[in-house]
Amino acid sequence: MKNKIKIKAAILEKNFKPLKLKDIFFLDELKKNQVLVKIQYSGICGSQIGEINAIKGLDKFLPHLLGHEATGKVIKINKYNPKFKVNDKVILHWQKSNGVNSKLPQYFDSNGKKINAGWVTTFNNYAVISENRITKLPKNISNKNGILFGCGITTAFGSLMGNINKKNINSKKILLTGFGMIGQIMLALMNALKISDITVIENNNNKLRMLKKNYKNINVLKNIETRVKKKFDLAFETTGNKQLIEYSYNNIKNIGKLVLIGVPHHKQKVNINTLGINYGKKIIGSYGGNIKPDVDIPKIANFVKNKKINLNNFLCGPYNFLNINDVLKKLKKGKIIKKPIIKF
Repeated sequence: MKNKIKIKAAILEKNFKPLKLKDIFFLDELKKNQVLVKIQYSGICGSQIGEINAIKGLDKFLPHLLGHEATGKVIKINKYNPKFKVNDKVILHWQKSNGVNSKLPQYFDSNGKKINAGWVTTFNNYAVISENRITKLPKNISNKNGILFGCGITTAFGSLMGNINKKNINSKKILLTGFGMIGQIMLALMNALKISDITVIENNNNKLRMLKKNYKNINVLKNIETRVKKKFDLAFETTGNKQLIEYSYNNIKNIGKLVLIGVPHHKQKVNINTLGINYGKKIIGSYGGNIKPDVDIPKIANFVKNKKINLNNFLCGPYNFLNINDVLKKLKKGKIIKKPIIKF
């Protein structure tokens, strides 16, 4: 063992339980394609609540670290890694960019028990990250705003821009289900593109107040009992809710498209009449917007700058890392409606 790096981390030891805050250790040299990053800010995504609640099924990797969107500074690199330099400001993201997957890092607690981790984790103040999960922070993006490029804005941008025709988008009728983090960013992007015929489904009163305050001309539905007079050309489903997926599919045109972004519980089954697919309906999955971080993050940063989108509008905090379980609880209950930032 060559190094001993002490790390403060929030660990998922048991599903449905609060995270355990403890010191862990990295007891090794960096392997090829591994980068040591000092994390400054981490975002909390609904995906982490999904992991805690095992919505994808049995978690085979407990205990393990969490988090997939952050900003920080490169502290150390492997001699075989020419992609980054020490002191580079970087974005950490779960989408795979150029490069190869490194070996997974080996962490241990004070009793020598192994703590599992993937190629990127961000609920820890130092992290060994695979080089293909890191992109340099664009110069016009702050450290706080940069966390949005680890998941939220990249997913929203890729999902939207990959499924619209810019030439005739203003004539399209669009449905957006959910006004959470992805929904908030998607609506801001649509607004920047001057898309006008948009309907949003949301039932959280705090989110509804924010929606109505910031977007005066958006059609808002509080439930799915309301019948629409005209079918939608495009539907973006951000919640993973079974009923909303079915509603979205049933209310797009026969030449319409449903883009699935939200993650449903692994036990949920969707009931649809597939005859619509024979007529031309399409269901498209979005895997983090299907972006290429190295290429797309600078493009999205320029789009944000040119369209004068204020990224601060999507963030709340920063919160103290020691209070991460309280933040997770409030986020789960819908009391926090923007992207919460954790500061180390």
